[in-house]
Amino acid sequence: MKIFSVLLFCLSLSASAFAQQTSANYEELQFLKTFAGQTAEFVKTELGEPASVVKRENEGGKVEFWVYENKVRQGTSDKVYRYTQIGIANGVVETLGHTNRNINNP
Repeated sequence: MKIFSVLLFCLSLSASAFAQQTSANYEELQFLKTFAGQTAEFVKTELGEPASVVKRENEGGKVEFWVYENKVRQGTSDKVYRYTQIGIANGVVETLGHTNRNINNP
């Protein structure tokens, strides 16, 4: 019985850790206030590695679009945006956007 209790406890910890990794971490307005104008390093520290990255370079410098999945809740509801795109220009967050539509990399 003791082994069963320990096994059940371990399974519940694993399920809890999985739920935290896949659940939305931020309410929409909180996300915008937290990440607008921050550095790329700050974003990676807070959110980890993005699901995908598109890099471009133009006259203004280096631009990257980082896409994260299931990180932001829609307003104060329990609904979650499928994708959050963070535009980073020269190492600083310039744009933030959310969508539920499939994102196709060019």
